[in-house]
Amino acid sequence: MPRSRAVPYMLLLPSLVIIAGISFYPIYYAVDISLHQTRYLEKTAFVGLGQYARLLTDFEFLRALRISLKFALGSLLLTLPLGMIFALLLNRPIRFRATFRTILVIPWTLSQSVTGMLWVWALNASYGPVKYLLDQAGFGQVMFLGNPEWALTLIILVNTWMTYPLPTVLFLAALQTVPRELYESAKIDGCSTWATYWKITLPYIQNTVMTTAIMVTLQFFNMVTLIYVMTGGGPLGTTSTLSMRVFLDGFFNFRVAAAAAMGMVIFSLNIVFSFSYVRVLRRSEIY
Repeated sequence: MPRSRAVPYMLLLPSLVIIAGISFYPIYYAVDISLHQTRYLEKTAFVGLGQYARLLTDFEFLRALRISLKFALGSLLLTLPLGMIFALLLNRPIRFRATFRTILVIPWTLSQSVTGMLWVWALNASYGPVKYLLDQAGFGQVMFLGNPEWALTLIILVNTWMTYPLPTVLFLAALQTVPRELYESAKIDGCSTWATYWKITLPYIQNTVMTTAIMVTLQFFNMVTLIYVMTGGGPLGTTSTLSMRVFLDGFFNFRVAAAAAMGMVIFSLNIVFSFSYVRVLRRSEIY
């Protein structure tokens, strides 16, 4: 290769080495750990796929997997439609639109820790404002995050409140790229608002919708901080997702090999989700 052609690759080499060290070495290290037994952070015996085989018969792992799927799917089914609704509203020429945009984006500016603490206070069964409002309405004592039947649902709702500004911003940006001529033609042809949305708006921004779906699904499936702050995986393990199990086993219970194996399961599921979305997107483009 001529020297002039090699120069760009030589300039990129330091960045590629850093990226490899940050991205690929942790994956290799996690795979290596998951193939061994460990004592704290020290590898002992090589067990091959034994850790993964053990997960298939581990009730807590299977339960955490089911809870993770419920949490990710429930949050996705609420976040994307809510983001689309607000984006459609903000795309219209309404009064105080800039003010509404600012207000709607506020939850996105808060970290997961702050959001969790805010809603733990709001939902406190002894002195929280939600408890006060229910008392005024004549309801009795209500255990919110301490109720196994309500805890996961409430975390999904809080996660939706925290996350919907991201799809709102992305959808709004995509909506502003739709040519106005298409809407004018649809109006002349007598299309209803609903038909215009399904036939023009949604197909035109479908790439953004699918990309956003990938982003938020991966975020939901890997989320730890919000759940840890609000419930710590309780009550009775009803909010213990796979990511929470990895965090607790790796940093508190020192079951590092098991945590690494579950982490690789999460990594594999993330890849499956991403390829599934991309395949659906390509198929929709064909048809």
